[in-house]
Amino acid sequence: MDLGAQHQAAREAAARLPVLEAGLALLTGGAVGARLVLYSAPLPVAPGETPPEAAALVEIPLATGIGAVDPETYQLRLDTPLEAPITGADPATGTAAAWARIYDGHGDWWADCTVSAAGDGGEVQLDSSVLYQGASVRVTSAVFQG
Repeated sequence: MDLGAQHQAAREAAARLPVLEAGLALLTGGAVGARLVLYSAPLPVAPGETPPEAAALVEIPLATGIGAVDPETYQLRLDTPLEAPITGADPATGTAAAWARIYDGHGDWWADCTVSAAGDGGEVQLDSSVLYQGASVRVTSAVFQG
């Protein structure tokens, strides 16, 4: 079946909220618990691929009931702030967080996303994108457009 442009646009718009709700359900379900992991190494070339030589800077557990879908903006928003101790950064000079990987409640790859300092436009925003070993990181915003 070939669809007209308006028909195709209407179908895509109608699917946006259910898709976001399904994504949120993956994060909140499962026995392992969802987590957000920050990395400094370059993002893998292929989506979901193991990061090359990447050690996690920090792993942030995501509790159940971690967010909501905003039907007005078609966004999935994680409840913030989120905090965790930094375990993989350089203690003297710090290490810049370049990207984040989110694992769902089953431990499976959910998404890779951009990271920035607060106000700089990343999907995941931190109080500071330079992390220091032994300190804590604070995620100030985590918003995913549907």
